[in-house]
Amino acid sequence: MSGSSISSPHLVRHLTLFSMVMAVITSTIGSGWLFAPYFAARMAGPASLVSWVIGGLMAFALALVFAELGALLSTSGSLAQIPLLSHGRFSGFIGGWSAWLAYVSLPAIEVMATMEYLSSSLPFLTDDRGGVQVLTTTGMGLAVLLLVLFAWINLAGVIWLARWIDGLTVWKVLIPVATSLILILTASHWENLSPFMPTRIEESGGVLRAISAGGILFSLLGFRTAMDLAGEARNPQRNVPLAMAIGLGVSLVIYILLQFSFLVAVPPELLEGGWGRLALAGHGGPLVAIVSGLGLTWLVTVLLVDAAISPSATSMAYMGAAARVNWMLSRCGLLPEIFGKTNKAAVPSVALLSSLAIGVLILRLPAGWEGVVNFLTTTLVIALSVGPVSLWSLREQWPDRPRPYRLPFSRPWCVASFILASWAVFWSGWETLGLAALAIAVPSLGFVLIEGARGRAVQWRGGMWWFVYLGGLTLLSGLIGDGRPYAWPMQWQLLGVAVFALAVFPIAIRSRLKQVAPEATLMLASD
Repeated sequence: MSGSSISSPHLVRHLTLFSMVMAVITSTIGSGWLFAPYFAARMAGPASLVSWVIGGLMAFALALVFAELGALLSTSGSLAQIPLLSHGRFSGFIGGWSAWLAYVSLPAIEVMATMEYLSSSLPFLTDDRGGVQVLTTTGMGLAVLLLVLFAWINLAGVIWLARWIDGLTVWKVLIPVATSLILILTASHWENLSPFMPTRIEESGGVLRAISAGGILFSLLGFRTAMDLAGEARNPQRNVPLAMAIGLGVSLVIYILLQFSFLVAVPPELLEGGWGRLALAGHGGPLVAIVSGLGLTWLVTVLLVDAAISPSATSMAYMGAAARVNWMLSRCGLLPEIFGKTNKAAVPSVALLSSLAIGVLILRLPAGWEGVVNFLTTTLVIALSVGPVSLWSLREQWPDRPRPYRLPFSRPWCVASFILASWAVFWSGWETLGLAALAIAVPSLGFVLIEGARGRAVQWRGGMWWFVYLGGLTLLSGLIGDGRPYAWPMQWQLLGVAVFALAVFPIAIRSRLKQVAPEATLMLASD
């Protein structure tokens, strides 16, 4: 991992603002629109609409932080570069690994969603094991073929990827909107919306859990795709922040409309036990079950076609994004040089093929969409939580660096967004957070040992705050809340996590480097 990786071929800037917006939308409207309204409704009932609004505000808060960072660092895979710039190699590996861990799993998750929906017409694709749909041998083979196809499209170059995404995203916007309007006009069970909100704050836990565990943040955090493709964008300083804002805004409106239509379309007889016991099981997804019950067989066909298109476009986008995070880790000297190699189309081919291999392995996991999405959301929010810390730090370390977009009131905004990210991680729950923390901590410690054995500077001081942060949140999630040793009410849980975040934030700021990391600075200069 020498300086030679810094001089590897550049990525080519072909993507327009329209293509960047389309990439954000296609990354945001994937399998989430097919599943998130159902799981959010089970957790929060009609108040799931409030969950979407809160989740949207949280996503916008983080997006504004990353809008400045995206304009500051117009390179692909920059989620791996940001913590390296401000806090050094150890922090860069932790942040980049957390992002890659989420990204590399997403293509497989999207393909699994496609298989589950198609199984309503092709039941041999999945098998019901304890209420969880898992792929059969035939379904596994078809899923692997899809991943290989998506890898081939990515390998052909970013122009080919943009052509596929631009065309598919128009479809992906039209179908959810049309489906929502049809459900509202056809079903119209307005009584399902009452009572709208929990009567006590202690009962509002479902509203907050739906944000993390219900797939809401998973669905809305696609704004970061604009950063992942920034190195291939035209005029990235202007287009990256605009693509984030426009793409996220359009997607949030579509999701709120979808959630509302789902709530009023559920037959009231299925809610006799409450929203928490709503069951739309069997082969196929929840929307197919609702539409079939309404007798709209033609719409079932449309949904099945979309179940093949929407997750597929998202899978293609994230397979490319995962490869670029891997590529950036290599270029910054945090992974072996081979992952920084590009092919004749200026695509990080080795990184892409490694992402394909990991995706195939993930297809074999015996977990449902909801559980895997909760884990992935947790690891991704952990990776994004470095944004407020790095933005504040880089304002001090790099004051003269041109900033085409400057976040107003950046310091209070950074603190607030760090607290919001901490809440989102906490809401994922003890089991999920513990597993995510372990999946991040073990490879990070391995990185320290390997680099130390090679006599390379690790800059461990800049990364230790991650262990304080993750360890503290994991401990809090195991101690406070429902079913925990200290059954604090929800308002006290929120206050406790906020106080902890406020205590960690200045520690993270003070652990920054005196100057930005030279590896990342040289790599920026080469671009």
